[in-house]
Amino acid sequence: MAEFTPRHMVLVRHGESEGDVRRAARRQGTVYESRKHPLDEEQTELGNEQTMAGGKWIARYVLEAYGIHSFDICATSPMIRTKQSALSLGISQTWIEDSLLTERNRGKIQGLTRKQHQSQYPESYVQMNTYPFHWVPPAGESILKVADRATKFIEQVKDYQTVLVETHRDWIWAAHIPLDGMGINEVIAVDTDEIHNAQVLHYTNVDPRDGSVHGDSLRWKRSVCPWASDVEVAEASLRWVEIDLSSS
Repeated sequence: MAEFTPRHMVLVRHGESEGDVRRAARRQGTVYESRKHPLDEEQTELGNEQTMAGGKWIARYVLEAYGIHSFDICATSPMIRTKQSALSLGISQTWIEDSLLTERNRGKIQGLTRKQHQSQYPESYVQMNTYPFHWVPPAGESILKVADRATKFIEQVKDYQTVLVETHRDWIWAAHIPLDGMGINEVIAVDTDEIHNAQVLHYTNVDPRDGSVHGDSLRWKRSVCPWASDVEVAEASLRWVEIDLSSS
């Protein structure tokens, strides 16, 4: 009988960014003054604290729990806020920047409000609401394209036993296709509001019930908001989901 090696892949969304604050202010009807281009927005102090909490969770529930000294590879999106969040984790000082992990390119609607999008690009706005996964922003990329990038990255690191990734919400959303074996309709149904800032998703081939290793495929996952209450974090840390790979 073949013996398999334990594998772990950990995805982390960046902590709160200036862009998150800007969008929150917009929803509340207030103004957030910034001269920065959306692509240049940084992690906030709160974002730093959120990500530090994520690093502590990873250290306790992944590294210590599985006797891992360090990750074989730590990769981050090259955007400012993700690089800052990567260091805030406190897990590693050596990160590889990979363009496959970058934020979704929203093209000409980057930074626009929904009303501005609807006014300036009405056809695009309709397509966004009708075909969210296939919709391509003007001069941008679809979530399907992001899923293709996620698939290429996962294939690229398949020979590493332990992988840590610092990335973005839409990337994590799109990665449900290659990692969870989801179909497009299933992915569309995912509540992306549950992918919080500094959210940690842990995938493994180690059965959480008895510690046995099952093949090379990542068959179990858990998703944790590390800065939630102690009770919520503890409960989420034990809430494993077995991935159905039969249709992938």
